[in-house]
Amino acid sequence: MKVSVEKLPTSEAVLNVDVTWDEMQKASDKAYRKLVKQVDIQGFRRGKAPRAILERRVGKEYIYQEGLDDLISEAYRNALKENDLTPITQPKLDAPVFEMGQDYHFSLTVPIITPVKLPDYKSMHFDREEATVTSEEVEKEIESFQNRLAEWESVDRPVEYNDRIKADLKLTSGDQQISDLKDNTFEITNERHGLFSGMDEYLIGMKAGESKSFTTTIPEDYSNEKLAGKEANYEVTVNTVEAKQVPELDDEFAKKVSDDQFDNMEDLRKAVSDNILERKKRTINEELRETAMKAIIDQTEFSIHPVLIDEEVAEMEHQFGHMLEQQHLNMAQYLKMVNKTPEEYRQELRPEAEDRIKRQLVQEQIANEENITVEPSEIEALFNAYEQIGQPLPQTEDQIRSLMLSFRREKTLSRLIELTTDPDPDAENEEEEAAEDAAVANAEAAALASETEATDSSAEETAAATPLPGDQTTETVE
Repeated sequence: MKVSVEKLPTSEAVLNVDVTWDEMQKASDKAYRKLVKQVDIQGFRRGKAPRAILERRVGKEYIYQEGLDDLISEAYRNALKENDLTPITQPKLDAPVFEMGQDYHFSLTVPIITPVKLPDYKSMHFDREEATVTSEEVEKEIESFQNRLAEWESVDRPVEYNDRIKADLKLTSGDQQISDLKDNTFEITNERHGLFSGMDEYLIGMKAGESKSFTTTIPEDYSNEKLAGKEANYEVTVNTVEAKQVPELDDEFAKKVSDDQFDNMEDLRKAVSDNILERKKRTINEELRETAMKAIIDQTEFSIHPVLIDEEVAEMEHQFGHMLEQQHLNMAQYLKMVNKTPEEYRQELRPEAEDRIKRQLVQEQIANEENITVEPSEIEALFNAYEQIGQPLPQTEDQIRSLMLSFRREKTLSRLIELTTDPDPDAENEEEEAAEDAAVANAEAAALASETEATDSSAEETAAATPLPGDQTTETVE
């Protein structure tokens, strides 16, 4: 067969194939040997009927068509391999009806992933921010530990900021009743946002058993547009007033808050400072990665077939649907809530889907140019790392492939930072320990990447509404 491949600027490849009649005959012989084993013909054992008999049974043209189908599949597979083409979806076949004794021509048009044209990323340079920790930051974290261990005691005095009260609260706006809370708990703060913004200043000075009526204005940016900017009328009765009693910052506190890891406040402060520094370094490194990737993507030439974006949109929709299921909703209910059609929703996803495709293509191209690979031993180490932290992963083909892709991208980003950024001056010289830490970190990133990539924005919204361990959530309505 004579095969020519033309790559189009539309991120498609056209395969033109010419087959001689002699090749058609040879292909039909192979088809006969395959078909004769599949068809029962009276008087012959399966696989032993002469070709002429089989032709009378199934038709001569049918055997030639079977041979031609095999030639088309063979030409397609070989063309992909020899021309290093990565198809996105099934090809479109243009195959006219063949004529006996005549040479044959057919063509295949297939959407492909077109390698991107990267800028000279090795010549780029990105400055690394220095990570420092102040004593104020350490004390603020120590204070958060104090608050977690704080106890509340009833007091017989007027309400002050940072107290906690239990109160009956009725909130109306015009003729509409918004809230009617009984013995609800509030921490008194001058930084309240949301529906009850502006309420606290009126509660200062009240005592248990006292009632008060007052009026505020609901913030203009409140999520409920029907209430935003409206007058809010309060009727409040304070039932109890409680003051926060925080533990002393002494050696007993250090032992208690650290589960006996540290014997004194000096050691606790040192550990807190080290933890803050490590968090800052991770943040700086993540921001460096993002800055470098964005700069490279902005200067990269792309040719992206729309089908690739369609598939990413479908994947994003699928993962969001899975998240909705965990909240006992389905996509139809969600779309009704936000008043959108499925097509409007998918259209809104396209810009983000395209950005993700660009990022993946750039990372893949850099990985190829830097010869970044993932060894089976590294994948095994990732599975072992998760086993050790009590979160074993199923060792299925899909999971292994997902880990390999994600881990390769992690290694690519690390390599990119090495090439474009000065080394971290505070980095430890103990390479073995650093390698182990990186392996565990990359294990987590690799295992979770496929779950989090398509739901970043949704995850942020969920996290914002989810109390963290140790947080004290006392306000029941916001």
